[in-house]
Amino acid sequence: MTHRCPLRPSWTPRALRALPLALAPLVASPLSCAPELVVPPQLDEGGDEEDAEVAGPADPGPELQIEPAAPLDAAPPVLRARVLLPGAALGSVDPARALVVRGKLSAAHLRQIERGELSTALSERVVPSIAWLNGTPPGDLSLTVAPLASLAPGETYAIASGSPVFSHHIQIATEGSPPVLSRLWPPPDAGATLGLGVWCGDAPLPEVVAAATLAPGGPAGELRRGAVDDIGARCLRFEGEPTATAPPGADGVRLVGPPVALPGEPTAVSLDPRPFMLESEPLPAIAVACAPDELALGPGCARVADDRILVRSADAPLLWAIAGAGFDEVFAVPPGEPFVLAPLPPSSPVELALAIVDNAGVVERRTFSAMTLAPMPHVIINEVLANPVGPEPGQEWVELYNDGDVPAELTGVVLADVGGETELPPISFMPGAYALVVNEDYVSDDELDPPPPPETLLLRVPKLGSHGLSNSGEPLKLKDRGGVVLSRSPAAPVPKPGMSLARVAPHAPDGSAGSFATSWPTPGRVNIMNQEIP
Repeated sequence: MTHRCPLRPSWTPRALRALPLALAPLVASPLSCAPELVVPPQLDEGGDEEDAEVAGPADPGPELQIEPAAPLDAAPPVLRARVLLPGAALGSVDPARALVVRGKLSAAHLRQIERGELSTALSERVVPSIAWLNGTPPGDLSLTVAPLASLAPGETYAIASGSPVFSHHIQIATEGSPPVLSRLWPPPDAGATLGLGVWCGDAPLPEVVAAATLAPGGPAGELRRGAVDDIGARCLRFEGEPTATAPPGADGVRLVGPPVALPGEPTAVSLDPRPFMLESEPLPAIAVACAPDELALGPGCARVADDRILVRSADAPLLWAIAGAGFDEVFAVPPGEPFVLAPLPPSSPVELALAIVDNAGVVERRTFSAMTLAPMPHVIINEVLANPVGPEPGQEWVELYNDGDVPAELTGVVLADVGGETELPPISFMPGAYALVVNEDYVSDDELDPPPPPETLLLRVPKLGSHGLSNSGEPLKLKDRGGVVLSRSPAAPVPKPGMSLARVAPHAPDGSAGSFATSWPTPGRVNIMNQEIP
């Protein structure tokens, strides 16, 4: 006998909002039922005594299944919930009234959902999702609900509906779930295709060619390894069939890919459920004009150095897939932003294969050849502490790092802020070394801010900044004796007191919005970016 979860059913006919039906059924999974809806002893929205009373029907109610198959108290962060609706009439089910809600639901909450009148507090807990019907009468119907974001490990969520009325609680597993690949392309808010999606992770993936369909009612296609062709071994892409067309009314449609790919241990991965949407007009790449010291690189420009190439992208969002010279990299680049190809062998020929994808999924394939230069110094502004816990401006500092392979001579080098320039001491700065530019009265260990290691080079100057470094953020530039900008740091984001502005990696390029982030100060040490910031 099939067991069904006892919930309060409501089969009152309501107008069904038309949604496309899924082209492919869900993968069968073992049945897991949620417990009977129980009101918690303390309601979180000012409930009264009647909220503690929940009708206990004898009639069987909807059942809940999770894809990929998992217990309801250990569900994966990326999932689809399928609610079985035995005997339900088509007009009694309204997919537009199905919700995913963070936290538990009380009887009062469920009445709000049934009435379609959500309080502000409950609305703020709703997780974006889409829902659709599977099957047609006279057979049994099922309702699929797909969250459009990864759910938080260890948190409880409710899968609920106002027509028919039901609510199931699930808990997200804290461990053991497949890793989630981030959706890299098309870019958020700029998608112009339903036929291409790219997800990437941190580790190479096995070869795969698997049929896949975007749901509900989206184009069919395949999941393959690689962002473009064979470039990007740590990525998977969805390629829609060439003859596939968008569903009617596709301008407002939201579609999701499968929640899991490469099923089975240990290869399984989940796919970020950010939906496929037509959010933008196609934004083709128009080649930018290159400076005399740059070379054309596809629609962008490249400045070749010793162990790196600085690339300036075109004024459109682009996905760059690059292979050759030891590379197999994929970059999602905002309009006009730079990125860096590194490391490369100095004084060597470089041959690269490029695939550049615009937001409509159009691919441009190119090749690039160049000769890298001899080893050189690369002095960068690596971290800035403008608002220390200790006294200002005495405990402020700017950290420099020589990311090159040869010593750097700082004779004539200046640090410039909005108010003027400060000349640095004429010292030789060794490769791989850190230096702190500090005021003359700086105290290495004031017992308030993190101290630098004893071997850190201190470059004491009469005045750091025109009036100290601005707590509200200001751009800084490091310039050589000829006025050429060697490195720069931005005015934002603005750190909290005691926090620093740190470059996310030595190769992170100047001028990119993602190159700097707030961090705990690490003077004279490698920046640690994955720390929890209060």
